[in-house]
Amino acid sequence: MIALIAGPRKPRRSMQGLGLPYLAAVLEEAGFEAKIFDLYPSSPDTDDPTVLDQRLAEAIAQEQPTIVGMTIHTPAYVERARLAKLIRVRLPHVLLVAGGHHPSAEPRHLLQNSDFDVCVIGEGEETLREIARCVAKDKRERTGDWLRNIRGVVYKQEGQIVRTPSRPPVPDLDSLPFPAHHLLGLENYAPHPNVGIKSTGMLTYRGCPMRCAYCLNPQGRRVRKRSAVKVVDEMARVVEEFGVRGFDLYDNLFGLDRKHALAVCEEIIRRGLEVMWVCWTAGDLVDGELAERMRAAGCVRVGFGADSGDDAVLVKARRGFTTAQHQAGIHALRATGLKVEAFFMVGLPGESEESIRRTVEFAKGCGADEICLSVHRPYPGTAVWRNPDAFGVRITQGPSFEAYIETENLSRVAMLECAQQASEELKRCGLMKGGFLRCDRYAWE
Repeated sequence: MIALIAGPRKPRRSMQGLGLPYLAAVLEEAGFEAKIFDLYPSSPDTDDPTVLDQRLAEAIAQEQPTIVGMTIHTPAYVERARLAKLIRVRLPHVLLVAGGHHPSAEPRHLLQNSDFDVCVIGEGEETLREIARCVAKDKRERTGDWLRNIRGVVYKQEGQIVRTPSRPPVPDLDSLPFPAHHLLGLENYAPHPNVGIKSTGMLTYRGCPMRCAYCLNPQGRRVRKRSAVKVVDEMARVVEEFGVRGFDLYDNLFGLDRKHALAVCEEIIRRGLEVMWVCWTAGDLVDGELAERMRAAGCVRVGFGADSGDDAVLVKARRGFTTAQHQAGIHALRATGLKVEAFFMVGLPGESEESIRRTVEFAKGCGADEICLSVHRPYPGTAVWRNPDAFGVRITQGPSFEAYIETENLSRVAMLECAQQASEELKRCGLMKGGFLRCDRYAWE
């Protein structure tokens, strides 16, 4: 059995990423048993994360997997390394495989400072399937450089870190099986906070051609689209087999390929499929016609990546859109009655008190129903992390990839003060409902 872990939390879940369901589906198609562990065992007596990890490790050990795969994002690096150690104690010979954003960006450091044996770089379906086949050939002993012929991995070998040639992304997404929804426990999901009903995630394409300074973009810049028929086939299957009619489309930018986005909407409408869904976009990718078809196809809310209300900051962050394009896109969406939640970040390259003031004014006047504000945290693997000088910023790192950013015009203290003032003003206007989406503070500051 192959155990797959991502962001475990206490019940109930209302959503799940698509990495594990796709990995599990590909493994099952190849004849392997897979189980997804995205919830802690029932633990009403504690919220202590260490205790919860211990209980999860024990539950996994009882299943006696040959491989444990774990998705790791940088903010959870310490917690996932702790969980790996707990599993290693209970399963000394299990193969511990790490995938996701952080292992793709920092594989060497992760392998040198944790119990993980292998890091999968980029998309993992084909890579993990090949690893599983190699392990299945000899469950007792893995001798020699047994991973050398598998592309897209970094691994430990006799005290050395070995990296194989990169693996290209999956070229034909229609060749992949549908995600393993049956392993998610959808019947126990809580309603999705933005859809309002029980929901699951979906993708209509992978990849993003944008060059945003703050984004890792692990799927690569080449866009690969699923056919509209295949997308809606998956929707129909989820509705029929699981009674779930809500969907969160994880596409980076819905409408990036306008013809494709329209085709997906038209296919939903043609079939008369009664679904509700949310998606993400930015700029003027969605015009009036596309917005109308989105609403007719069941779209109820759009997350809008505006990022900044200052054009100079958008240029320095390599966002690829202007404030005028953002305004046009939000207007098109709102004109059809779609709800829009616009997302902004304080602390992008070029940020100053004046640019934050322009962002607040833009946010107040753009027409979005709700504003979500974050303080930019730089992540390994991004352009700004690799070359901060080129973006005119300073990055201060903590012991476990915690980090904050300062610009030429704003110190850490000044940036946090400006962010807090912006937040309070947006709350007074009724646009910001809660606190910051992300504003990391560290004990070592």
